[in-house]
Amino acid sequence: MTLNAPRETQASPAVFKSLGLKALLGQMRDDRTYSILDLGPAFPENVRFWSQFSCRLEILDFHRSLREWKAAAPPEERTAEAAFTALLPSGEETAFDIILAWDFFNYFDLKALEALIRRLSLGCRPGTRLFTMVSDLPVIPASPLAFKIVSREELACETRSAETRPCPRHQPRDIARLMAGFTDCCSFLLRHGIREYVFAFK
Repeated sequence: MTLNAPRETQASPAVFKSLGLKALLGQMRDDRTYSILDLGPAFPENVRFWSQFSCRLEILDFHRSLREWKAAAPPEERTAEAAFTALLPSGEETAFDIILAWDFFNYFDLKALEALIRRLSLGCRPGTRLFTMVSDLPVIPASPLAFKIVSREELACETRSAETRPCPRHQPRDIARLMAGFTDCCSFLLRHGIREYVFAFK
């Protein structure tokens, strides 16, 4: 299990009902062990939640790792492909059954997002589930939200920066095109302008 200390958050968490998380967990079986990749920071609440299952949990803190990688890499090498190759695990020995991408899709344009999905696919096996959230709001926090699992169908989200940025507002047709290697198991449009997706790798 790989743990990284979370960054301080800037606001009290808001709890909401996550139909996507509920659907994802509803597909898990008690008679098998799961390998899980969490792209968010390491929170004790999430580690405790997953400890009830038989699983191997790898927590990446992808946003912090990406920021540090960009600061250290030479300017001519700061491409999305190079960053994702350096930071994301891949290969049969590191294949995952579940990938928690949270709201990271909102922080890349379509070209970079295509490269991210292609790289994540290298860490998938047939049936791998990918959970993500795509915003349709005009603006989003400058940094990805921090998500903590409250229950099997509830998430708490915290804003880690008071600053905002324009949201790319990726459309469902664009997501469907980029996720061509996956099957759209289910999607849910939540009341606060977020669409949750659960995809299954073909």
